[in-house]
Amino acid sequence: MKFKEILLLLVIIFAGIIFYHAQTGQLDLYIDLGDEFFSDYDAYTFESVQKISPPFPMHMEVKNQQGDLKIYGTDENEISIYIEKKVRHSTKERAKEIADELEILVTQEEQKVLVSSERGEHTRSHIRSDLEIYIPTDIDLYISNSYGTVELDGGKNVKITNKNGKVSVSNVQEKLSVVSSSNLISIENIGGDCQIEGLRSRINAKNINGSTTIKNKYGSIDLEDLSQGVIVNGLHCSIKGKNIEGQIEAENSYENIQLSNIVSAKIRSDNSPIEISEAKSNLDIKNKYSRILLNDIYGNIDIEGESLEIKGKNMFGELISISSSYRNIELDHFSSSAVISFSHGKITLYPSNKNIKPITVNGKYAEIDFILPPGLEIPMQAQTKSGKIKWELSPKGTEQISNGYSIINAFLKEGEKPTILLVTTYGNIQVREDS
Repeated sequence: MKFKEILLLLVIIFAGIIFYHAQTGQLDLYIDLGDEFFSDYDAYTFESVQKISPPFPMHMEVKNQQGDLKIYGTDENEISIYIEKKVRHSTKERAKEIADELEILVTQEEQKVLVSSERGEHTRSHIRSDLEIYIPTDIDLYISNSYGTVELDGGKNVKITNKNGKVSVSNVQEKLSVVSSSNLISIENIGGDCQIEGLRSRINAKNINGSTTIKNKYGSIDLEDLSQGVIVNGLHCSIKGKNIEGQIEAENSYENIQLSNIVSAKIRSDNSPIEISEAKSNLDIKNKYSRILLNDIYGNIDIEGESLEIKGKNMFGELISISSSYRNIELDHFSSSAVISFSHGKITLYPSNKNIKPITVNGKYAEIDFILPPGLEIPMQAQTKSGKIKWELSPKGTEQISNGYSIINAFLKEGEKPTILLVTTYGNIQVREDS
C-alpha cells in the first residue's frame, strides 16, 4: 500500500475508536455541530426552584451564558426563580453529574439581587440553563445572556445584552437599553427613553413614550406609535415608520425608507428609495441614485441629491427646494413656493388653483412642462437657450427671440417681476392649461 493510503486508513480507524468511546460514554467528547449531530444522545432535564422574600434591593442582575431567559413582572412582593438545566449526553448519570456542576447562584447583596450561572469547564452547546423568573413590576433589571432567547414583560429601568438570540420586551415602566445581534428584537410599551443596538437584526419597536435611538446594520427597522423623536442609524437596513409624533432622523443605504403619519423627517441616505406620506412639518432629504415619492406634506421640503426621480403630490408648506439631475421630477397639486435647480431630464409642475406662490425653475439640458389650472392668469416668464417654447395659453404672451434665446412674458405689467420663472438651456418649455 502507498503511504497516503496507509495514512488514510489510520485516520479512519482512529476516528472510529473515538466515535465508539463517545457513544458508549467511555469518553466525554462533544463536537459543537448542533444538538442533533449525535442523534441518539438524549436530552436530560433537571429542575429546581428558588424564592426570595422581602426585604430585598429593587435592582436585579441576571447573567446566563447559554439558554433562554423569561422574566415576568407580577403583583407579588417576592422573587421566584425556576431553573431548568438541560444536558445532552449518552448516559443520564453523567448528565446528572454535569448538571450538578452547572451552578445557578442566587445571592442577595446590599445593592442588588444577583442570579448567575456558573458553568465551570462546561462551555459546550449541549449544556444549557433556562431560567423563568417572576419579579415585582417596579424592579430595575440588568440582563446578560450569550446564546438563547430573552423574553421580558415588566420592570422599571432595564438593560439587556444578548449576544446571539431573540429579544422580546414589553411593559417597561421607564428606560430600556437593548444590545443584541442576528435575530429579532421586539419592543413594545416602553414608558421612557429607549436605546436599541443590533447587528443583522430585525428590530420592531412599538408604543414608546420617550425618545428612541436605534443602531443596526444589514437588517430591518420597523417603528410604530412613538410619542417623541427617533434617531436611526441603519446601514443597509430597510426602515419603516408610522404614527411618530417627534422628528425622525434616519441614515441608511441601499434599502427602502417608508414613513407615514409623521411630524417631520431628516434623512441622509445613499441609493435608498424613499416614500413619505402624511407629514405635518418639514422634510430635509439628501439622497442619490434612487427615487423619492411624497404625498400629503404640510411643511417645507428640502431635497438635495443627484440622479433622483422625484414625485410629489398634495404639498402645502411654505417652500419646496429641490436640487437634482438626470431623472425626472413631477410635482402635482402644490401651493408652496418652489425653487428648483435641475439638469438632464424633464420636470413637470402642476400647482394647485389656490394661492399659487412664486416658482423658479433653473434647468440645464432639461425639459419643462408647466400646467396651470384653467382660467388662471399669473405673471410669468419662460426662457430657453437653444430650445423652443410651446405656449398653449390664451392670450398669447410677448415673445422675444435673440442670439439663440427664446423668451415669452405673459400677464406682466410694466416693471413687474414674474411670479413664475421658467429657465432652461438646450431644452424645450411647454406651458399649458389642464385639460
